[in-house]
Order: sequence, then C-alpha cells, then structure tokens
Amino acid sequence: MRILTRFLKWLSCSFFYRVKYHNAEVLDKYNTYLICPSHSCVFDPAFVFPTKYDLDVYIMAKVELFKHASFRWLANRYNVFAIDRENVDVKSLLQSIDVFKKNENAKLIMFPEGKIIKNEEEVGTVYKKGAAFIASHMEKAIIPVYISRRPKFFQKVHVYFGEPFMINELGTKNLDDISKKLIKSIYALKEEENNR
Repeated sequence: MRILTRFLKWLSCSFFYRVKYHNAEVLDKYNTYLICPSHSCVFDPAFVFPTKYDLDVYIMAKVELFKHASFRWLANRYNVFAIDRENVDVKSLLQSIDVFKKNENAKLIMFPEGKIIKNEEEVGTVYKKGAAFIASHMEKAIIPVYISRRPKFFQKVHVYFGEPFMINELGTKNLDDISKKLIKSIYALKEEENNR
C-alpha cells in the first residue's frame, strides 16, 4: 500500500506537476495539527505534504465525490472521509474530532474555503467554519498553506507553509471571525509567490 501511495505522490507531484515546498520545517513544530490550504485544483490534496510528512494524514472531501466508485476505493485506502458542504454535517465534524482522539499524531487536511475556487473574484472571500470549530474544540494548531493557483500540467507548483497558530492566540472565540482570519493568513502567503 505504501508503494502505491508513493507512486501516486510521485505521479502528481513530480511527473504531472513539479512541486516545490517553502518553509516546510514548520511541520516539525507540532506532532498533530490541522493543515488548511487554499484550494484551486483537484490535485491540491496530493500537493500539500512533502513525502516524509505524509504519515497519519486524514483528509475531508466533499460528499459528492463518494458517488464515484473509483473515488470510494481511493478514499477507503487514504483516510478520506466525507463532509456535506451544504448542510450542517455534525457526523463529519464528530468524525474529525474522533480522528484526533484516536491518533495523537493525526494531521487533518481541511480546505476552509469548502470548494475549489475557480473565479478570481472569490479568492480570499469564501470560507466555511468547520476548521475553526474543530481547532477550537480540540485545541489543535492550525497551519495555513497557500498553493499556486490553477496550475497547468507540467508546470511548477509552489506550496507555502505559514506559521502555526492556536485559536486562543487570536483574541476571539467567534467562529466567523476566526475563519476570516484563517483565510487572510492563507492568502497573505500569496505575497511570497508574487515576490518570487
């Protein structure tokens, strides 16, 4: 299974795209955390982690994807579970919390925008509150991540990791405010790409 995982990682991050990581050393600051990337490409989940960090990773994906048998097959092997973006999905949130309770080294990927952002007008303005809720409830660090927008095949993709932060450092318990600050911290990393 690990061989298949590494092969698919190589296919998406070294063959179809050329992924370069920046500030990845922040991933060593905590054993467990939420990783919250920007989302503009279907390959973003594969881009997120450098290979040496890809153990104990769990991913939340939109429930619609599970209608496809091939995706369900992959999901069952890669710790992927469904979330209903249109409704308050208590089951998925509880499952996320349970991940951290059962695995002290769990790393949960949640895309706080809740969907692939295709339109430039939506960049930095769209968000869901699930990541803020889970990080607050479980007292887990959040690592914001910015991934190059809408890359084309065989292009270089840059993945920028921001500094981890705890919810209690933000000075608010309001999930809406926390979510806005999270999105802001993600797109602040875009400046690093603009300055390249």
